[in-house]
Amino acid sequence: MSLVTTIANERDLRLGWAAALFSASASALYTIAQVEPSAPAALFFSLVPGIAVILWLQRDASRTGIASVHDLGFFLWLTWPLLIPWYSWKTRGRSGWKLTLLLFALILSAHLSQLVTGACVGFVRHVM
Repeated sequence: MSLVTTIANERDLRLGWAAALFSASASALYTIAQVEPSAPAALFFSLVPGIAVILWLQRDASRTGIASVHDLGFFLWLTWPLLIPWYSWKTRGRSGWKLTLLLFALILSAHLSQLVTGACVGFVRHVM
């Protein structure tokens, strides 16, 4: 199963995609403008994609019946770097690494966007 197939199969992840796209775009625009976002905006860009992924994981866990923790959302919030790979492997088998990469990319989208945009802006300024 390819990475594109994995992404297509996770259709309920639309909220995560929207949050990641908005956060990454806004973060890139702030980086291009070389303006530091306000504290609430930076917090929003960092937290909202992660919350969207955690909400999806809760829905998916209730569908698969894998994680029967009383407050799964809070548990995921505290331990997501460890639980996402475990959950992906447990529910998707050997192809779970694709889901793990996808979820980590969505959660870290604003930071990755800022890093890539900053590198591109720095390269263009250096060349000019």
